[in-house]
Amino acid sequence: MRLILLTLFFFSLSLTSVVAATKPADGERLLLIRAVGGATSEKEQTAQAGVYDSMVEYLTDRGYRVVDRAAAEKASIQIAATHEIDPVLNKAASYGLTFLAEYTIHFKTSTIVKDPEKGIGALVRVSAKIVDNTGARIISVKLAEASSGGHTTEDAIDKAARSAGKKLTELLSKGLEQHVSQNGNEGRTVTMVFEGREAQTGRLVILLEKNQAVAAVKEVETGGGKTTLEIICKTRRDLLERELLRLAAQQGIQLQKIRSEGNRSTWKIK
Repeated sequence: MRLILLTLFFFSLSLTSVVAATKPADGERLLLIRAVGGATSEKEQTAQAGVYDSMVEYLTDRGYRVVDRAAAEKASIQIAATHEIDPVLNKAASYGLTFLAEYTIHFKTSTIVKDPEKGIGALVRVSAKIVDNTGARIISVKLAEASSGGHTTEDAIDKAARSAGKKLTELLSKGLEQHVSQNGNEGRTVTMVFEGREAQTGRLVILLEKNQAVAAVKEVETGGGKTTLEIICKTRRDLLERELLRLAAQQGIQLQKIRSEGNRSTWKIK
């Protein structure tokens, strides 16, 4: 009986560890955008569509929150309008924050149609980078490729693109989950801007520094009735905000959140 109980105990531990290891980023929101431009060929459009669908399917099946397709297309077109096929880092982060996403995945494709006269086949290469929108930094860059045959050129490209997209997303998700896990251990950076009297902001800083969920508080800018803080915390942003509101209420301080972008928020002290 004891042996059976021990077996069940270790089985439950191993199952828990597997679930924890494969758990996606908790509450993180992703913006997935493709490289577009005025000269994008029809075959690249087909490849990009296949890669996009494959990546979204992989991510959503594992519980990630992905910005809707219409918003992603809007971001892609706006970036293309600047004549930058590969957007600069700050631009990718800026678009991500606009759509309230903590991370932006930007990808581009290169497609080769093989021997269309002898038989329909296609090779799709896809590269992508994940940008931490709040910190405006790249956390992972990956490349994948796949080839496939088909009844038509479009069919071959679509099959190859979906396969390459899945391979790529598997690689990217590992990098993303490692980044989120590291943030969970070391603390993620949350930026808060307070508008109001500095004395009340100072009281909030003292309360946050004493809170167990907060590792450190750094004042990065002050003046003109505004104070910007970088807070390293070991919890999700929304949980930290609830704790902030609770602490402020205890001190008789009224707070109103007037803006939120990714891990950055702006508060008005009444």
